Order: sequence, then C-alpha cells, then structure tokens
Amino acid sequence: MIDSKTSKINILVALNKATLQQVIDTQLPVDLLQQFSPGGDKSLRINVRRKGNLDFQVDRNTFKYEVPLELFVQKDTMLGNVDVLFEMYLGFETKFLFKENWELATRTQLTGYQWVKKPKLDLGFFDFPLEGTVTKAINGNKETICKQIDAKIKEVADIRPKLNQLLSSLPNPIPTPQQGQVWWQCETVETAMTPLYENEGFIYGKINITGATEFSFGKELERLTTIVKSPNIVTDVEKESHIRTQINLDYSALEKSAIALLQKQTFEFKGKNVKIDNVKISQAQHRIKVVVDLSDSFNGTATLIGKPIFDNSKQEIKLTEVDLDLKGNNFISKTLVVFLKKIIEEKVTERLQFSLTQSIKTVNQKIKTVSFKDGFFAKAKINNIDFPKIEVKAESLVFDLYIKGYLQLGLEGNKEEHLVV
Repeated sequence: MIDSKTSKINILVALNKATLQQVIDTQLPVDLLQQFSPGGDKSLRINVRRKGNLDFQVDRNTFKYEVPLELFVQKDTMLGNVDVLFEMYLGFETKFLFKENWELATRTQLTGYQWVKKPKLDLGFFDFPLEGTVTKAINGNKETICKQIDAKIKEVADIRPKLNQLLSSLPNPIPTPQQGQVWWQCETVETAMTPLYENEGFIYGKINITGATEFSFGKELERLTTIVKSPNIVTDVEKESHIRTQINLDYSALEKSAIALLQKQTFEFKGKNVKIDNVKISQAQHRIKVVVDLSDSFNGTATLIGKPIFDNSKQEIKLTEVDLDLKGNNFISKTLVVFLKKIIEEKVTERLQFSLTQSIKTVNQKIKTVSFKDGFFAKAKINNIDFPKIEVKAESLVFDLYIKGYLQLGLEGNKEEHLVV
C-alpha cells in the first residue's frame, strides 16, 4: 500500500529521430580504423573513416544502425603508388542497460556489411580485388571497432556525474517569496523504464520515478542523503503521474503569512474603524485558533476557531465550523459588538480562504513548455490538486497533498503533439 508521502512520477520521453541521429553522429568516432596493412603486407595500406550520417532503428533496448564508411586504399606497385577510394556500409547493434550505480553498460556488435561498389585496384593490365582483403581486415578488427564505439558511448552517456551534480545543487531549504524557507527530505528514489519504441519519426519511452517526500514550511527537517537507484526495465508505465507528499506548515511561519495578509487591515462598521495589529495561531483540538489583536474604535481581541478543509470541487482551502468571540477593553454597545463580530468573521475568514484554481492555471502556463539547450524541452500539465487530509497538530498544520498530471521530456520536433492528456 502506498502511503501519503509516496509519489509516482511517470515521464513520457519523446525524441525526434532525425535530431537524435545528428547528436549520435557528432559523438561516434570518425576514424574507425587507423591505417593498417592486412596480413603484414606493407605495400597495402587501408584507412577506414565514417562518411555522412548514420541511419538507425530502435528495437526495445537495442539500437540498430548502419554506418557509411569511406575506405582509402594505397597499393605500392612496380608502376608506382596507386590510391583508390571506396565506400561501404557497416551494420552495428548496441544493447544497453544500467548497473546498480547508474553506470551505463553497452555491448556493440558488428552485424554485417554492404558494399556500395566492390573494391578493386585498377592496375591497368589487370584488376587487383580487395573485397576479401578488406572484409577480412574489418572482421579481424571488429572487436577493436566495437570496443571503440562502446568506450565513446560510455564517455558521452555517463550520467552519474550529472546526477550527482543535480542532487548536490538542489537547495535545501528552498527560499520563498514570503521570506520563509521550505525544508524537504527524500531518502530513496526508485526508477524504472520501458523498452524504447519508434513511431512516425519519434523514439518513445516511459520512465517511472517513485519516492517518498516530505516538505516543511518554517521548521527544519532532518537532512537525508538522497539515493536514486538505477532503473529496472519494465513492460509499461502509466501515463498519468501521481504526486503524493506531506507538507508541514509551522504555526510561527503561518503567523508571518497571516500578519502579512491581515496586519494593518482596517474594517469599517457603522462609521467606526477597527484595525488589526497582530495575529497568533495555535491548536484548538481538531481546529485551529486565530487570535487577532484589535485597536482603534474597539480595543481588544477577536478569537476565531475553525476547522481547515479542502473543497475539491472548488479547489479551495477554507475554514468551516467557525466560532468567533470578541473581548474588548473599551465600552461598545451590544448592537455594535454583534455587528462587528459579523464583519470580523466575514473579513478574516475571507482573508484566510485560498483558491487554487488560478494558481493551477498560472503554473500550467509557466510549465507548459520549458526549453533547454541543444533542442531539449520539458512540458507538463497539472490536472487536479487535492488535500485529502488536513491535520491540526500541536505545532503545525499537516497537509497530505495529492497532485495528478502529466510530464514529458523531449528532443525537438513538434512539442504540442506529444503530450497525451
């Protein structure tokens, strides 16, 4: 059973195939075989280089690709040196998986070859065939070629430093616009990924991230070392993400926010003014108690007790079961007290009522598409926010937060078409 702090974030990855091919092209080695002489024949020298863009397909966790090659052959003859240029395609497949420490393990194999034109040296009075010599030389060096490709993939695709850098750069605590700070903790993150598949010029895959998080506003949490485990390969991952976390709102931090909302607010009633000077918040069994210091026409305190709930249909946090009591230090008529009580109850509860509808729209606009360098982008959409449980505790309000939405990462292409909602 998933507890109230365990989130499941499911990410759709959509990579533009043509752009990904360009990225791979820039990373694969150009010189696959340095100059060599097959069979020790020093009169024959061959260089093998990549030429043009490769073509590849994805089949589960295997990349299959053809690499266009240019072969420069030199042959010493009695008539002098003869240079010839030939072209061929080599087929490779690379299988990959992640080890326990996020180390990428790959295994590249040579799967075949195809000549654009069979190689031969035209020596004038006869042709010197090279097909068998060259293919034998390539087969004899295929382990070297494949290891060279694996080493390059491991070099450019090693995400361990980037992952460690990301985790170490996450701020804890996180500063907020209200001059408060939010502490967070997460001990272990489990990950999983589906096999890759190809469709209409895009390569797709799904990633799942599962972990328990907790946030605290105003009160420090124990700092934990966050461990992100390398992914398991699974058959499928749900499209929608379910983010569950627990938020602790310390009363002292809430008081600062309430003071910012209410302090120096003036309420007018029957030609008289009442000003709010200070706010104190504490527990009153299963409800919260808000004590407001008043001055001007009424010197005293207003004590408001209410139960915080979340109205999911209205996406609104509000106080219910509200009781209000006034205690004054100066004389005021009973009629005015009743009227003032009604005004304060309306104004204070109104100020302490928070609608999330506009906030969700604002957040969705900001995270609709976020672009990064090199053509990478991220986009997301929040569908619904719920606070299924709000507890009033001795030192803080504790919210169980539940968010449903979608998240996509991608590389170029038409970003609008690939976030399925």
